Amino acid sequence: MRKMKRACCRFTGRRKLQGASSGENTSMLPKEAQKEQKSNGIARVKNMADKLLKNLSSVKEKTEEKPVDKESGGRQYLSDQAICELIDQAKFLEACNHIYDLEQSEHKSEIKIDSLYKKVAERMWSVVQEEISGGDSMLLEPLKSVGASLKWKKEKEKEWFDSVKDMESVSTWSPKYWNKDLEKLLMECMATQIPSFVSASNTDESALKDHLSQLETTIFPNLRCKRDVFKEAGLLTTYTKCCNACLSSHLSTLTDGDMSFSKCLLIYEWGFNMYRSEKLLMPHWTPQQRLLADAYVLKWIFSNVEEKLLTVTQKEVREALRQVITAGEKPYTDTTIIQVLTGRAQAVQHISDTIKDRVEAVCLEELLHFLHSYKHEVRSLLQLDTFSETYSNLQILENCCIFRAAWHKLTYIYSASADTDAKVKEFIDSTEKQSRELLLQAITSKVKVALKDHFRKDNSDFDKFLDCLRSSFSRFEMKNTETYETLIQTVHHIIVTEYVQALLTASGKSSSAKRRKIANKIEVDHRAIRTLFEECFGPRTASLDDPIESILDFILLTDIEAMKIQLVLLLLKFPDIRKEHLNIILDIKGSLNGTDRNAMLEVVYDNCVGFERGHNSFFEAIEIKPGKYGVCGCCCCCY
Repeated sequence: MRKMKRACCRFTGRRKLQGASSGENTSMLPKEAQKEQKSNGIARVKNMADKLLKNLSSVKEKTEEKPVDKESGGRQYLSDQAICELIDQAKFLEACNHIYDLEQSEHKSEIKIDSLYKKVAERMWSVVQEEISGGDSMLLEPLKSVGASLKWKKEKEKEWFDSVKDMESVSTWSPKYWNKDLEKLLMECMATQIPSFVSASNTDESALKDHLSQLETTIFPNLRCKRDVFKEAGLLTTYTKCCNACLSSHLSTLTDGDMSFSKCLLIYEWGFNMYRSEKLLMPHWTPQQRLLADAYVLKWIFSNVEEKLLTVTQKEVREALRQVITAGEKPYTDTTIIQVLTGRAQAVQHISDTIKDRVEAVCLEELLHFLHSYKHEVRSLLQLDTFSETYSNLQILENCCIFRAAWHKLTYIYSASADTDAKVKEFIDSTEKQSRELLLQAITSKVKVALKDHFRKDNSDFDKFLDCLRSSFSRFEMKNTETYETLIQTVHHIIVTEYVQALLTASGKSSSAKRRKIANKIEVDHRAIRTLFEECFGPRTASLDDPIESILDFILLTDIEAMKIQLVLLLLKFPDIRKEHLNIILDIKGSLNGTDRNAMLEVVYDNCVGFERGHNSFFEAIEIKPGKYGVCGCCCCCY
């Protein structure tokens, strides 16, 4: 209206001036000139009127572009063009407020409002991207406006949630996703600044060290230099979060694929040292929060690298333990097992107690898993008829000895629970028991075959058996263990028992030449058995009971009184010897007539009454054909 008034005033003023001038000069002009002058004046008036109408129309149009909300007292809103101008000027917060006002009016257009919000987002992200890529101090104010707009978005969301109105609109509100969009943009921009790493070899640590050094000296300083700008813009938390997420993602990429423990540890330790030296962008912690920072960083930034480190630890420990039981390989010592299970924990203990505890837990868990699988593997092997080689069984026994000794020492290093301790011991003991039973069965079977025709034919089967046993036992390293001592005593008992049975069941009344031959063979065999166990058992061989030696001593005697004493000692030492056994021994001796023989047995019986006998059992299982020496099988009945 003001424009219209000003136009009318200008028009009236000009008319007054023109009127005065024409009044003075009219009398001086001819009539035709006066008519022409009047006509021109009318044309000018029409032109002015047209212009005035156009101005009025323009003012009316501009007035109509501003919608009026009756509920808000006739409030007017900016046009789309005006809001776009604010966006182009990077006045994002002001633009958001005007768009929000439009959004609350009854003249709102969802499509138009969404388009305006998207234009705000596009312009904000271009400012952020330009700041990350180039870095211009002139962008500080626009960046502040970005931060203010994100804060505004958060406040509006809170208002909507507090009012609990139109929740569907909140879920589809375009600015709701601005924080995620900003984080995605920052991550992409930062990722482009980090060079990719390509290694020619899985074991090449020098290339990895160079890459980490480049990150430390070049890439991270560039990211850190933007910190103050984003802090001033109110975007430090988001910027810091994205920096660390980008670092975590890159470190995870470095650990992809097949990787050794040492390379994983190199990456993990580098990252943790970066944190310790405050070269990473970290939140501002209070002193109390700082105490928990180690666990926070390990879980947040290095979680993927840590999981990879633990996975590689599990794999390498499993492979190292598997080598212990590889057939044909020299068994490891308990010290080697301890190194396998503690070396990796020791390698990380200087980083933090948290990662050390986790590595220790993985090693113990893998030990349990290995022993459990080994137990079932041995059980499967025991079911195979072909799995009866003495050395294979001895190797399993030795592995059990190694693990038992290693575990005993590990309990002083690791704080294993009582449940873990019980499980480890149960796995070792049950595996050892299964293997020992099979080994003894195999030895019993082999010695029976070797002695089958030993006293009837001249063959070397028994000597070959002893040589094979000597070879197997010589490779057993854990000789100072209870397992080995019990094994040797049992094997000795089996061999001696089978030998005596072969002797007593194959011999009988024969010629003096044959008896001398048998006596010589017993002497040679006894020497070979004694030599074998002295080599395998050392001085402890003297504690082993040996009825072969007692029988041989009796056969070699010539004095009748000495023979009686020797028989008494034999009966006292081996109480399970029966009548038929003594008769065969006397047959092998062969130098006594029937009277002397009966008199000797009577004297032996009289001297054994009231004597405490030993508990050795060698003859109990030896059966002689019935009827050969009488009906009764009791030694006392013949006395």
